[in-house]
Amino acid sequence: LYEVTPHLFTNSEVIEAAYRAKQTQKPGKFKSSFTGTKKNPEQRVAYFGEDIGMNTHHVTWHMEFPFWWQDKYSHHLDRKGENFFWVHHQLTVRFDAERLSNYLDPVDELHWEKPILQGFAPHTTYKYGGQFPSRPDNVRFEDVDGVARIRDLLIVESRIRDAIAHGYIVDREGKHIDIMNERGIDVVGDIIES
Repeated sequence: LYEVTPHLFTNSEVIEAAYRAKQTQKPGKFKSSFTGTKKNPEQRVAYFGEDIGMNTHHVTWHMEFPFWWQDKYSHHLDRKGENFFWVHHQLTVRFDAERLSNYLDPVDELHWEKPILQGFAPHTTYKYGGQFPSRPDNVRFEDVDGVARIRDLLIVESRIRDAIAHGYIVDREGKHIDIMNERGIDVVGDIIES
């Protein structure tokens, strides 16, 4: 995937240098550096978050197991929710281990009412130009008209936590579905992913 859409996986400086080399018909080697500055302690783990192979794997995984998939489209994706939970749990645990080995604290829990302290500038581009937007430090979550409201997200999160605590979910017809069994993680994973 990174060979077909390299602009999604490496910074714009490398893409621009490669484009110039192609225009002048001169082969070249292009050094790609991480997106931040060495002054930011988070750069100690940039090798993990900006790893092209890992990011390709993650994107490909979501293409193979899309959150919107329904069996009626073609076939059943066995244990999709369980796999979602397992893959993302492995990624977050590994990231925390990398952080600890680089003298950083584990990632804090996300809180809708608190700001995201660390900003991020991806330095990647859209296919036909234009930089991906960056996120400045201390950004607070905001409602997005027509997409999501923070209040709604808080309600959904609360319902998921309640379902886990009670050991069952309630489906559209009002029927209780037990999640305290071998299929429970699959059901919960599907709900969290969506």
